Amino acid sequence: MDDDPRELRDDGFDDDLLEELESANRFERRRRVMKWVSIATMVAMVVPGVLTTVGIAQSTAARSCRLAVDLAASERTTARAAFEFSSLDTLGWNCYAVTASGEVRVAMLGLIPGPPRLTPSVAS
Repeated sequence: MDDDPRELRDDGFDDDLLEELESANRFERRRRVMKWVSIATMVAMVVPGVLTTVGIAQSTAARSCRLAVDLAASERTTARAAFEFSSLDTLGWNCYAVTASGEVRVAMLGLIPGPPRLTPSVAS
């Protein structure tokens, strides 16, 4: 029998310490895998909702813009709806009538497009 305490024995490796390190490595590996699985799951849940919302907003803006252009101009005039960040006054969906002389803003549809709010024309 060896009377030396375990800490003073020189038997190479400490088995308990080695097991603790392997356990910590497995835990760290499992934590990283779970983190990436969680991130992928969140992305998979959020992206379809965002794409659906954008698609619905775009189609609603196009229909509202078509109504506004039909009311302000003629049915033959091309309508274009665009989301713009240019200024705080025009932030959101804007409706343009495309004519031979250029584009004319007909209505501002807002951040969430709905019925057109027509801007009054200014007589010069």
